[in-house]
Amino acid sequence: MPNLLAQKFLLLKLKTKDPEAFGQFYDIYVKKIYRFIYFKVSSKEEAEDLTAEAFLKIWEYIFAGKKVDNLNAFTYQVARNLVIDFYRQKSQKTIALESEEILAEIPDPTAGAEKIAELWLDQEELAKYLKQLKDEYREIIILKYLDELSVSEIAKVLDKTNGNVRVLAHRALTTLKNLAEKNHRHE
Repeated sequence: MPNLLAQKFLLLKLKTKDPEAFGQFYDIYVKKIYRFIYFKVSSKEEAEDLTAEAFLKIWEYIFAGKKVDNLNAFTYQVARNLVIDFYRQKSQKTIALESEEILAEIPDPTAGAEKIAELWLDQEELAKYLKQLKDEYREIIILKYLDELSVSEIAKVLDKTNGNVRVLAHRALTTLKNLAEKNHRHE
């Protein structure tokens, strides 16, 4: 949800405990949050469960009257924390990445993801390269180029400075580009 004014208006409506506003919020974010979680867990079922839990936690938090400054960043932060908790509980270290319809909504290059769009021709290629990245780089690529969060929103989600996010994004993009070039040379 790129429009900050619309985001603040929706947050105000949510704070009034308006179920319609929550439905609107859910419709805006459910696919993005599901995709974000799916890239980090080992199955569709777990991603679905964690997505549902994320929306429940957000509902409870906002309706309890707790402060939320940036709805977009807060939503991703809740989802990220649930994934961290999930792996703590399961003590798993591997993350599976499948290339189903999850990648169907790659943004148009003119929408700010032009650098990333240069790196692959199809969704399977994207999934293959993302799978090879370390978690931190994959997370930055997803947040910045697929979900188009701003640097400051990503900084809030990852609890890093804006400068750190820019450096990570640059390194992640460079690593992704190198992987793509390396794979194309070997073909």
